[in-house]
Amino acid sequence: MRTILIVEDEYFIADDCAALARQAGYHVVGPFASIDEARPHASGASGALIDINVNGTSSYKLIDALLEMGTPVTLYTGYDPSILPAKYAHLPVVTKPRGCAEALTMLRKQMDAAG
Repeated sequence: MRTILIVEDEYFIADDCAALARQAGYHVVGPFASIDEARPHASGASGALIDINVNGTSSYKLIDALLEMGTPVTLYTGYDPSILPAKYAHLPVVTKPRGCAEALTMLRKQMDAAG
């Protein structure tokens, strides 16, 4: 069973994403509303659904760690993709208020491509 790490500070969005992921057959780690809480769980994840700004903290260092491990990452954020640093341009971005189901679909495609 694949494990998805969810890092999202808006409770109802996080809860919805976790429920949808479980319904799709994934094991969910989180959701975490803190980068520091999520970090120790990164190495066990098959994929990650991450907000850019989590309770005022940038998630870029966590994203970098996940990418270094070869973990697929989909960004689910309220920020416009044009503000992302260029090194993240290859990552799928689903902009809120679009649904979490769309973000999970993109993440699944990434994980399938990664094997």
